[in-house]
Amino acid sequence: MTKWKPQEFTTDDRLHVANEILENLLRKYGERLISVAIEGSTAKGTDRPESDLELRVVVEGRESEWYPFFYKGMFVGISFNTVEKIQSKARSLDYEWCVKGDVLFTCKILYDSSNLYQSLREIALETELHTDFNVLMRDALTDMYEHVYKIFTIKDTDTIVAAHEARQIAYWATMLVGLKNRHKFLSSRTMYEEAFGFHSLPNNYEMNIKEVLSLHTDVQKLKRFVGNLWSSTAEWAGLHGISLEEDSLSFI
Repeated sequence: MTKWKPQEFTTDDRLHVANEILENLLRKYGERLISVAIEGSTAKGTDRPESDLELRVVVEGRESEWYPFFYKGMFVGISFNTVEKIQSKARSLDYEWCVKGDVLFTCKILYDSSNLYQSLREIALETELHTDFNVLMRDALTDMYEHVYKIFTIKDTDTIVAAHEARQIAYWATMLVGLKNRHKFLSSRTMYEEAFGFHSLPNNYEMNIKEVLSLHTDVQKLKRFVGNLWSSTAEWAGLHGISLEEDSLSFI
């Protein structure tokens, strides 16, 4: 029996579909169409045969929404935005900046009638310049611990839940070191390998991450791996002034 798998396409296939969609957008919206850009792996040149096509479309008078669909067998997602919404996104920077902050700079612009993307990139760079990354690091450390303590509350037989929490822990640990090293990851597929080469890392970071992501079926052993990653990460963060300790309650 043949196993199901996604339909495969080349990069040129995806670019051809993107241009077909652009032609349809121009016919429908005319001068109301402000910009169309390809995002994600197709824009970055990291797409694979099974990859989808991600488009961001700015149309005057059309409310923001995400619309996913299949077009001639290809999975496509269009994020419709107003100018105000996409400008607001450029002005915002959160603790997932390492995996989201490159979008305006790596996208492939197909249509930009008012040079919108130049202004968006200027806004994003100005936002980065004035952002306190220590605050974002503390947020990432907090989310990491939210999953750390949860893994210690589960039963030894809950291997599926343990595996889920372990992946979340590794993810937030990697966001944390990415923020410290001011690094935008190429993709979620490569972020762990990219992080292993950073200058500033917790002790035994690579080994601890690989152990936590090993999906070990022995929950007790996985808890030990998580404990090692948390303690080394918290110690490293503390050396850089990032801590969750508030014994004095000075913030109240």
